[in-house]
Amino acid sequence: MVQNLRVSICIPTYNGREHLKECIDSIRAQTFKDFEVLICDDQSSDGTLDLARELAQGDERFRFVKNPRRFGLVGNWNNCIAVSRGEWIKLVFQDDLIAPTCVEKLLSACEQTGKAFAFCARDFIFENGVKPLKREELAIHRAELDAIYLNEPLINAELVIQVAIQNPHYNMVGEPTVTLIRKSAFEQVGLFDDALIQLCDVEFWFRIMSNLGAIRVPERLATFRIHAKATTAANHGGRSYRTVVLDPLVVRYRFAFDDRFSRLRSTKLPGNSPFTLKIECAASAYQAWSKAKQPELIKEWEAVTLSCPRLPSLARIGRPVAVFRYAKRIARRLVKKCGLASNE
Repeated sequence: MVQNLRVSICIPTYNGREHLKECIDSIRAQTFKDFEVLICDDQSSDGTLDLARELAQGDERFRFVKNPRRFGLVGNWNNCIAVSRGEWIKLVFQDDLIAPTCVEKLLSACEQTGKAFAFCARDFIFENGVKPLKREELAIHRAELDAIYLNEPLINAELVIQVAIQNPHYNMVGEPTVTLIRKSAFEQVGLFDDALIQLCDVEFWFRIMSNLGAIRVPERLATFRIHAKATTAANHGGRSYRTVVLDPLVVRYRFAFDDRFSRLRSTKLPGNSPFTLKIECAASAYQAWSKAKQPELIKEWEAVTLSCPRLPSLARIGRPVAVFRYAKRIARRLVKKCGLASNE
């Protein structure tokens, strides 16, 4: 076993032959050399693992793990972390690329600031078929992050908590390929949440940064590939109830009840009292439950309640909250209408 290994570059793979060579080439070109490359394959059927072994021939830094069964997206990420040997974890997805100085500059930023979490700006590769709206959304998001961190790359927990309360679905980092995380940080704040299928990275960024802060490197040192076969596209195409309704609910649930977000609940900000967070979660729970009409949606709801056991009772509490808010909106419309009529 390698002792005192600095970095584990982890590639969680599943049917990823198409772009794997580019990904591995970008890793082998790193200016920082003290790393292992850990490829965890989640039962691919297209020969991904065989290709990976072929591409890594002669490079003893590569290790290969074939999962004994399908772990799924988040499960595979977490398995990579669990079996890694390095002091630092650098996730790189099978479709993505990292610049030659990516690991070196992220690690240097962490060591200079004492932070356990660093991330860089990113670029994009858009495959054919990606809609213009998606391209625009990502360009806007990248510009927003540049603006947020322009004057203060050292990120404190208070800023993160403020953003989390205002917009619990906002991605303050980008994709996992842009990050470097000290492995011991996972022992402090936990692994990625497998109750989530779309906001699994967003929730984790809020969790780690609200506890430990972060440092951002403004250079575009990672490239995220957007294509129709990506998990994100598949989720939105076939599991919209889970991604659009249940994932945001799980994030609210974690904010309101998870001990790892206790600092978020104790920070005094408008709309951030423990009571308010629980009421908002209850209202969202009722709305999510009321939309689960078809059997497949009911199964999705029940699956989420296994990891969020208070949701059924919260949904019952949320019903009168939703009714009250609806009545309040109607009353405001009537008052406005009557006011306009009297003015006439």
